[in-house]
Amino acid sequence: MPRQLSDFLLKGGRLIDPASGRDGLFDVRVRDGVVDAIGADLPPDGPAVIDVKDQIVTPGLIDVHLHLMKGLGAFGVDPDVFGVGSGVTTVVDAGSAGHSLLNVFRNYVTDNAKTRVLNYINLSTLGGVTGPGYSILADPRLIDEDKIEKAVEANRDIIVGIKIMATGGALGAQGLKPLERARKLGDSLKLPLLVHIGESWTKDTAPVHVGDVLKYLRAGDIVTHMFTVHPGGLLDGNGKLWPQVRDAKESGVLMDVGHGLHNLNFDIARRVLDQGLQPDGVSTDGHRGNRAGPVYDLPTTMAKLMALGFSLNQVIEMATVNAARLLGRMNELGTLRIGLPAEISVLRIEDREWNAVDSQKGMIPAKQALVPVYAIRQGAIFEPLIIERP
Repeated sequence: MPRQLSDFLLKGGRLIDPASGRDGLFDVRVRDGVVDAIGADLPPDGPAVIDVKDQIVTPGLIDVHLHLMKGLGAFGVDPDVFGVGSGVTTVVDAGSAGHSLLNVFRNYVTDNAKTRVLNYINLSTLGGVTGPGYSILADPRLIDEDKIEKAVEANRDIIVGIKIMATGGALGAQGLKPLERARKLGDSLKLPLLVHIGESWTKDTAPVHVGDVLKYLRAGDIVTHMFTVHPGGLLDGNGKLWPQVRDAKESGVLMDVGHGLHNLNFDIARRVLDQGLQPDGVSTDGHRGNRAGPVYDLPTTMAKLMALGFSLNQVIEMATVNAARLLGRMNELGTLRIGLPAEISVLRIEDREWNAVDSQKGMIPAKQALVPVYAIRQGAIFEPLIIERP
C-alpha cells in the first residue's frame, strides 16, 4: 500500500530536471500535494522528511508507449505495474482501444489507476482486440473517421494522438490508404500520429517501405521502434539510413525507442546512432509478455540506452521533458515547477557490471543500473513492485 503523505520534504537528493536546467543537490518541499519549494538545504519547516541522499530525484518519469488494457488478449497489463510500481508517474497506452472501446478503457483502466494514464486512440475500430498479427486495417470499414472524432472530442483530456500499425500485415489489401486517411484525420483533429514500423509479427507479408510511410508524416508525428531489426525499419540492406529517414527527422518527425518484445536490437541501434540519428523518446512498449524480460521496466530500458553510450542526464531528458513534448503536455508534465502537482520519481543508480539484453537476446556489457525507489503522485508515495531485474 502507498503511503498517503501530501506534506513532505525530499532531502539530500541529486535533482536532475533537464527542462529547468537543474542538476545538483536540491531539496524539494511538497505541501498539499503541490511543489512548494525547490532549493539547496531547505529547512524541514514542519513537513515529514524523506531522506533521499545518494539518490536521483527527477520529474515524474513518463513511459510513452505501453499496452495497458488489462486482461485484453495476451498483452494488456495493469498500468500500475509499469507505472507507479516501476517508479513511473505517467504511462501512455499505444492504441489498445479504438473508438468502440475507448469508454470501456477509460472506465475500467484510466479511472481505476494510481498512475496517470493517457491514450493514443487506434485508427482501427478493432484496436488491440485481435492482437498485432491481424489485418486490422485491411477492410476500409474498419476506419470510421466520424466515430473517432466523436470519441476524441469527448476524451481530449486523455487522448494524445492516433496510433497506426504501418505494416503489411495490418494494412493488408488497403496498402497505404489507411495512412492517407490517418493523415487527414490527424490534421483535422490536430493530433499527431504514432506509427509502428517493422514487420515484427507477420513473416509471410511484404513489409511496407519506411520511405513510403514517412511521406505521410509531419513535424510532431512519432515513429516508434526506431531500433527494430525487422523488415520495414530505418536501415537499407547495407545498414545505411534510408535518405527519407534523414529528411523526416530534419522536418520534425520524432523517433521513439519502443523496446518491446521484438523491437530493440543493439546492433541496429549502434548502426543508427553511428549515423547520427538520435532518439527523441525512450519507452518500454511494456505489456504482460515482456515484464519478466527482456523489458522489465522503464528505468531498466533507460539503463540499456546508457550501456549504448547515453549519459544519465540524456536518458532522464528523454523520459521527462522530451516525453512531455512528444505528448503535447509540456505545460503539465516533464518538469518540477513550483505550484504544479508533485509528480516525482526517485531512482537509485548502481555502479555494477551486468549484461543488458535486447529483444533478440543479444547482449552488451553495462556498468550502471537504474533502480526505482519511489513514484510520488497525488499525495501518495509508492514503492516499486518486487521484480527480478538484471
